[in-house]
Amino acid sequence: MVASSAILIALNAVGIASAFSQHQPHPLDKLATLSASTDVPPVPIPAWYSDSSLLRDRGHVIPADGGFDYRPINQDSDDGDNGDGGDGLSPTMLEVLRRSTSRIIPFSGSDVYVHRLEGGAVEPLFLSYDDCDPNWLGNDKDTTISWLGQQSLDEGDDGREETITEEQKMDYFAIDIPHSSLDQWSTVLVADGIESSPVRNYGDSMSSRTHAALLASANGLLSFHRTHKFCSKCGSPTGQMKAGSARKCTDESCRTSVYPRIDPAVIMLITSPCGEYALLGRNKRWPSGRYSTLAGFAEVGETLEECVVRETLEEAGVAVDPASMRFVASQPWPFPRSMMVGFMGKAATVDSNLIDDDAAIRDGDEAGELPNICVDPAELEDALWFSKDYVRVNGLVEGRGSSALDFDPDEKEAEFHVPGPASLARLLITKWVTSGAGN
Repeated sequence: MVASSAILIALNAVGIASAFSQHQPHPLDKLATLSASTDVPPVPIPAWYSDSSLLRDRGHVIPADGGFDYRPINQDSDDGDNGDGGDGLSPTMLEVLRRSTSRIIPFSGSDVYVHRLEGGAVEPLFLSYDDCDPNWLGNDKDTTISWLGQQSLDEGDDGREETITEEQKMDYFAIDIPHSSLDQWSTVLVADGIESSPVRNYGDSMSSRTHAALLASANGLLSFHRTHKFCSKCGSPTGQMKAGSARKCTDESCRTSVYPRIDPAVIMLITSPCGEYALLGRNKRWPSGRYSTLAGFAEVGETLEECVVRETLEEAGVAVDPASMRFVASQPWPFPRSMMVGFMGKAATVDSNLIDDDAAIRDGDEAGELPNICVDPAELEDALWFSKDYVRVNGLVEGRGSSALDFDPDEKEAEFHVPGPASLARLLITKWVTSGAGN
């Protein structure tokens, strides 16, 4: 329960729009230099799981007749016969899949197959069409094949980007292999160095932005197909469309289309009014010692800025000064379907609601000056004010951290660690730690 006066202060949103209407340098432009010039490890910019070099125009892989990606073999359409008595995919998709420059990333349910490299890094297991078992390419009831993107630019010897030929364009796909097919033909999936786990567990271990973006897109698309097999309007089966980017009801009297849902969520680093302490919380499902920025989903009828205020108040009982908020960065987080929008802001000063002891402060003695914390146990297991020096040393300099849910912390990390570099939370925390006094 939070005092009504705090709610009124928190909801008095003023001065936000002007910060977004002015063209300014990206707020993270300085971060790489700042983190590179200190003992704090750098973080990816932009945030992980996106790659602007991936082209999203799927016109060349969509069936020519605009129909379903899978169709009865020998179906008479503008797209023609599959011709090989085979897998039921449209010839347009088959032609692209069979190119020597196409790569397919295998999934089985939510698990992706990867190579574990020397040193611990991972990269996706890329297969060619010929590497795939025909049983994997059956029909839309058992199999999903989604196009992920295309790269048509290469780095020249002189560092300039050069357009390459059509035959050299790299197309990427993801396939969700039916569990029934894994036992029939799985030689390529059990080779030395191959393992599988949910994508989120590998994010911090990938060194390639392209690989991270491909796996994230694949995870979101394949999850969409697994959960939308039937029409929400009439209950009939749906079929895959547009190279795996949509589904449509197969009932001719309905034909309702559905696209992947993206849930907007805010993630925010809220600091003390003085800027030297950050409010970090932990979820009881996380590995021991993990503390992170607060986050929450936007509700119908509210702005993202209002969501920051509401979620911080609901989860930790801390009122946010709306005028202090500023957008930092966004990040796709398709686990399974979120878009994280990152903010930084400061807590509002409420003289009647200050901490009266140091129990809610990690490495500090600011009782009487920091806003009181009132944790909602339905939202968080714990929330504390952490000093900038404490987070710098224990979270960034001497702690590797992790975003994986299966992370096994060592003794020190079990006391405190922050999310790994794959998370927008890590970027927000790093930006704060490497900022000047009072920020």
